[in-house]
Amino acid sequence: MASRATKDRSSAQTTDNRLRSCNLEQGLARVDAMSIDGLRAEWRRVFSSDPPPAFSKDLLARAIAYRLQEQAFGGLSPAAVRLLRSLAKPGAEPPRQVKVGSVIVREHKGVLHEVLVVPGGFCWQGKTYDSLSTIAKKITGVTWNGPRFFGLRSKKQEAGEAGAPADAPVPPAAGGRGRPGRRSSLRSLTGASGART
Repeated sequence: MASRATKDRSSAQTTDNRLRSCNLEQGLARVDAMSIDGLRAEWRRVFSSDPPPAFSKDLLARAIAYRLQEQAFGGLSPAAVRLLRSLAKPGAEPPRQVKVGSVIVREHKGVLHEVLVVPGGFCWQGKTYDSLSTIAKKITGVTWNGPRFFGLRSKKQEAGEAGAPADAPVPPAAGGRGRPGRRSSLRSLTGASGART
């Protein structure tokens, strides 16, 4: 019985997607055929505001087409929105993106730890975890920001988050020896040909 309900839901979803695609195609064709005055009127209808006077016909059409697609299939993912907001900040560096198949290497207290980036998480010691922070806590026994622990953030990004100036000196660890075991690196598991390296 559950299988039939799943099939019915899947069939309804497929039909819904086809209908949205068809409506979107019709809307995009309509936008493509509009004059600049028609596009300005459509902008007012879609965005509930006056169009920017400097926008050309092409820019008006692109913005309206994007909004129609967004209404049909949804907008940007929360991760994409966060990325765009972070890039809008003055002097912001883009966050470092780690691709699936990369290996993050971190030495801590004389032990080398390798973390493989896999779809949907990070593999360390044969187990897959959702976040680097979980792995960092298992390695150290204390709560860490995972990307920071594994060296995926620049000093400027770290200082910006903490509110300290980017060139502020890092306090030495107990004993005045600096930060022992803070070496980390990132390497790709596959070469240009796709073979393991």
